[in-house]
Amino acid sequence: MKFSKELKAGLIALLAIIGFVILFQFMKGKNLFSTNDTYYVKYGNVEGLAKSNPVSINGLKVGQVDDIMPITLPDGKIYFVVKLSMDDGFRFSKKSVVEIFEPSLMGGKELRINLAYGEPVAKDGDTLSGNFKLSMLNSLSSQIGPVKDQLQTVLKSVDSVANSTNQLLNAQNREEIKTLLRNLNRTVLSFESTSKSTNALLADNNPKLGKVLDNANLATVGAKSTIDKFGNIAQNVDVNKLNNTIDKLSVTADKLNGVISGIQNGEGSLGKLTKDEELYNNLKKTSANLNTLVEDVKANPKRYINFSVFGKNNKD
Repeated sequence: MKFSKELKAGLIALLAIIGFVILFQFMKGKNLFSTNDTYYVKYGNVEGLAKSNPVSINGLKVGQVDDIMPITLPDGKIYFVVKLSMDDGFRFSKKSVVEIFEPSLMGGKELRINLAYGEPVAKDGDTLSGNFKLSMLNSLSSQIGPVKDQLQTVLKSVDSVANSTNQLLNAQNREEIKTLLRNLNRTVLSFESTSKSTNALLADNNPKLGKVLDNANLATVGAKSTIDKFGNIAQNVDVNKLNNTIDKLSVTADKLNGVISGIQNGEGSLGKLTKDEELYNNLKKTSANLNTLVEDVKANPKRYINFSVFGKNNKD
């Protein structure tokens, strides 16, 4: 059976087209001889993700990005739905998170599935949860931002301190600082002189200083001897005898209080003398009469006493 030239040319063109399609799909990472599952992921920011970027699980490529579809909400907000094509040989939980990340500093964005475990299992056409991880540059920038702000604050503080220092170091203040330093130098020199004199005094063992130290030692020894004697006396005191003496003194004081109480109550001679008004008046009168008698005896002794050497009585 012979084919015409036109048929041969058509077959060659068809095979070329089929080969080109296969090669194109292969270059895009698709395998025309395997069946794939499709999943969807919603993102607020795709961070530079592009079509045909790989999708991996634990570092193994299992699919690629088929399409990125922007969706505009009625309020004007925009989010993105990323369509994933993955080999149907992989089964994982629907709770797994599809994360946008940057594998290297110079590489493009990729997707990886951070596996979670448990039911339900993700099926063809399911929508998965999405997340993104900041790139190294973005992470570094986010960390440098606060440091930059703090550095600006520190620089402003340094500038303020510098201005204050400049104001402090004006001509008048510089002269005052110089005067202060000169006075400080003189004070240091005075301290050095005093230190040298003290060292010389201690080195020469000044007799006055030695005498003062000797007197201090003698006073210390005397004080120690006195304390020792007092301690010996305190040790030699018989506490029982001292307590008996105190008890006897207490009994004597009680008796004396009883006597004084009796006198105050009119008991006994002293009590009656202090309490009986009539007895007191009689004693007072008797004392007065006795004084009068004594005065009269002194004035007229012959009236009361008569005697004679020869036994003769004289009469008035």
